[in-house]
Amino acid sequence: CHTQVGKAKLGQKKAHIKEIQVNGGTTTAKVDFLTGLFEQEVKVADVFAQDEMIDIIGVTKGKGFNGVITRWGCTRLVRKSHRGLRKVGCIGSWHPAKV
Repeated sequence: CHTQVGKAKLGQKKAHIKEIQVNGGTTTAKVDFLTGLFEQEVKVADVFAQDEMIDIIGVTKGKGFNGVITRWGCTRLVRKSHRGLRKVGCIGSWHPAKV
């Protein structure tokens, strides 16, 4: 249903792209098999079996070069602090001296 976004009942307009490896047979047989699947609905049950182990590779959404407030969720310093607000003020107590 990734090419027919209207059936998904989601607010997302852009379709998800999925890559699925095709095994077995010669290269021409694989290409013929896949060209027959163009613009057709492919169900999950046709691709994967029940309780089948699969490998998944994911890429996280990039957030750019963030400071400590956004990256680690540290508390912002007070308004009258010296040399900036969005810095780390304290990372813990002095004793015990382990961080």
